[in-house]
Amino acid sequence: MIEPRYATLQTLFADRVFRIPHYQRFYSWQSKQREDLFSDLKKLSDRGNDNHHFMATVVCHRTMEVTPIGAKEYRLYDIVDGQQRLTTLILILKCIEVALEDGSEERTELAKTIVKRDGNLILLQTNNANEHIFNAFLREGSRPNKDDIRTHADRNLHYAINECTSFVQEWAIERGDPMSLLRLVQNKLGFVIYDTEDSRVVYSIFEVLNSRGLAVDWLDKCKSVLMGKAFELAESEESAEATIGTLQNLWGNIYREIADVSVSGQEIVRVTATLHYGPYQGKPQKAEQALELLRDECDTADKPRQIAEKIYDVTKKLVALEKNIFLGPMTKVLQARILAVALESADCLTVREREKALAQWECVTFRIFGLHNKDARTKVGDYIRLAAKIANKEDGASRYSEIMGALRELGDDYPISDAVQEGLVNSDCYDRPDLCRYVLWRYEEHLARRAGRGATVDEQIRRDVWQLRAVDSIEHIFPQIPERGGAWDGKMQRGDGKVKEHWRHVGRIGNLILLPISLNWEAKRTCFEDKKAVYERHNLRMVREILEENQWTLAEIEDRESKIVDWAIEEWADQRTD
Repeated sequence: MIEPRYATLQTLFADRVFRIPHYQRFYSWQSKQREDLFSDLKKLSDRGNDNHHFMATVVCHRTMEVTPIGAKEYRLYDIVDGQQRLTTLILILKCIEVALEDGSEERTELAKTIVKRDGNLILLQTNNANEHIFNAFLREGSRPNKDDIRTHADRNLHYAINECTSFVQEWAIERGDPMSLLRLVQNKLGFVIYDTEDSRVVYSIFEVLNSRGLAVDWLDKCKSVLMGKAFELAESEESAEATIGTLQNLWGNIYREIADVSVSGQEIVRVTATLHYGPYQGKPQKAEQALELLRDECDTADKPRQIAEKIYDVTKKLVALEKNIFLGPMTKVLQARILAVALESADCLTVREREKALAQWECVTFRIFGLHNKDARTKVGDYIRLAAKIANKEDGASRYSEIMGALRELGDDYPISDAVQEGLVNSDCYDRPDLCRYVLWRYEEHLARRAGRGATVDEQIRRDVWQLRAVDSIEHIFPQIPERGGAWDGKMQRGDGKVKEHWRHVGRIGNLILLPISLNWEAKRTCFEDKKAVYERHNLRMVREILEENQWTLAEIEDRESKIVDWAIEEWADQRTD
């Protein structure tokens, strides 16, 4: 049995350097975790110099790599558990170094702890997800600029550097010399360290420690379970090492995927188990159940690899869904995402058939959760059972015609005629901005198709519109709050001359267009002719339709709503199978 030992950072950093291997998660702490750490440090300072504070458990794999620098030798340790806290503390140390007087002995010594005397060996070597930002900060103290931040993982690290910098600066103002913070971090924080050269023991320790209620992502727990099972089931040490190498590469790929955009590790594990490993209870597996299902599935030496490959495939599909911001309301419901993953993975479909099946999924899902505004409890069983049948190629969902028929059945209770009456006709669409933007953008794409061959939507405008909050991208043609006694007085009337209360109608889809926020602000409450002058600087086809009008009253709002409703009935009707 490996005996744990207690150490401070000063001891821990004396003769070792650390590496976060490629198969470990990127830096993912959020502001809440960092604030908790900052608070612990302040409380420890308030208690006095004789107090220690237990900070965390660190599990390391002691490698055979040793780097001599001068008279010292530094052994490389792979961090299996504890990397988030350790990374944050090293960021704080770098911020302290930057805050110390340039050229001072203390700053020089701390710099040599973080980047060793050869100027090359770094105290903590991170994985590829954001090592360019991390290394630049540890080596030169340079913070990332806008062009450096390309992924979700980059943003996390960027925020961490800024918050650690602010914390050290505030400490210096409120508590004096940052040296007091340095002494506390190096000498008063305690860690329980587990070191071993045996990889199978490392993963056993990790799983035991993290079965005790500690906050560990379910994807990390799943990785540990599969690594442990790979050792347990292997016929020889050589085959175990080969499987572990494959698993490490797969997990490196998984973490690279979710470094790009934020997808929950818990959801990845739940979706994988729900689709591929049953039992198919008509609801998504809970995280605990999912992990146990995957553990129980490991009954042969090759199963850990097979499960990891399924997890990687599910991860890629969920990341692609998260990236596709143009799907709007359809991806907000878990059972809808699970069914989309199943359709994306169905190898019985050709490329064209998959496109048609996903279009049908989008139609049905939008009618139910968009236009009818049903909550996430609606049709859970129907979605999940169909997804599992598709994933497992069961009868009734193993061919294109069967899948399309089953998708249409999902929406039988929510026909398009009822859906548009519920969600579009005389409805305050502005009150649901995500739905409103989605409908208006699809209408813009319809107008482009109607314009004929070669007509396209403006991609720059599309990015501009969808990068805003939905509510910021929507313009009211008839103003929400028209100026009393101004140009809009008496305009909210029908042909019979009866004036209606404007607030009942300004949020209707017929009165709304998409507009970049700068033009939106410029248009505001100006008269219709002035608004048209602003609209003329925008290239969307829906805006050109408005420019053709001579006035804007309730009659124009209702005419345009009617036109959009007629189009919507065709747009979200069931797809043809041919």
